[in-house]
Amino acid sequence: MDLEVRHLKVVCAIAEAGSITRAAAALGVSQPSLAAQIRRIERLLGGALFVRSRQGAAPTALGEFVLARARSVLPGIEAIQRESALHAGSTSGRRPLRYVATPGPLAVGLVRELQDLFPGSRPTLRTEASLATAAALVASGQQDLATGTEFLRPGAELPADLGRVTVAVEPAFVLLPATHPQATRPVVDLADLADADWTLPANQGNGLFEVFSEACARAGFTPAVRHDAEAGAARELIADGQAVGLGQATFRGTPGVVPRPLAGTPLRIRHLLLWHRRGALGDHAPAVAARADRVYAAAVRRSPHYLDWLAENPSVVR
Repeated sequence: MDLEVRHLKVVCAIAEAGSITRAAAALGVSQPSLAAQIRRIERLLGGALFVRSRQGAAPTALGEFVLARARSVLPGIEAIQRESALHAGSTSGRRPLRYVATPGPLAVGLVRELQDLFPGSRPTLRTEASLATAAALVASGQQDLATGTEFLRPGAELPADLGRVTVAVEPAFVLLPATHPQATRPVVDLADLADADWTLPANQGNGLFEVFSEACARAGFTPAVRHDAEAGAARELIADGQAVGLGQATFRGTPGVVPRPLAGTPLRIRHLLLWHRRGALGDHAPAVAARADRVYAAAVRRSPHYLDWLAENPSVVR
């Protein structure tokens, strides 16, 4: 048996997932089948690539070596496939253009724009809660393009192999129950929410916890984050009056939830477009960025609360 590209993808998938079971689910194969495949690859390469335990699968020294080489080789191989299809204007008969997005105004809207920009490319959308995960998927060549959000803070870094464009910077709004005393105010001071129970998503690698904790400290309190909930459950908690939360300025209206700007704009969110520098989309990045700008502008027009804020703060946005 000769070493093949698919073997390298299997090794990378197991390393990324941290276990053979999770990797099998991500690849759509059975766990026994994937376990047998990695054993064949290990025999081919002359040693164990992973140490298996109850905690998962951790790379051995040989595994780290193979992973490093695979991660440098795979993007180039996949770029050849992508570039041939994209430059021809179609991916007919080939795999589709792969797009991963974290929740935000660009996620769904950009799919149609990609289809229009690359006829026949049949773009697919994968959603991820974590910006770090989405970026890693593009850096490893498993996805071609990503959009995501991060909270502005010093020292933030993404993988060096990624090209990036800032589509927009917007303020974070506080999301209040319609019955909350602060919901009738046009602007809310963060300090006035010192006694509130908060709902925030799990750590998404986007700087939320760092900048939120710092902003609350400057306001003189430590926030009580009572609920660790994804967006849908968080909206229900807020609408039911059980918590307050944070959202993007382009937050779509939800019955019972009132978005309000925070005084002094202590939290800002950056919307990013990411691609691999050596990938097929490098030459097309300006065109894709223009489409992302268009999608974001449409999201702003659908957000009356943000339009009101922009009218009062025209110099604050990028």
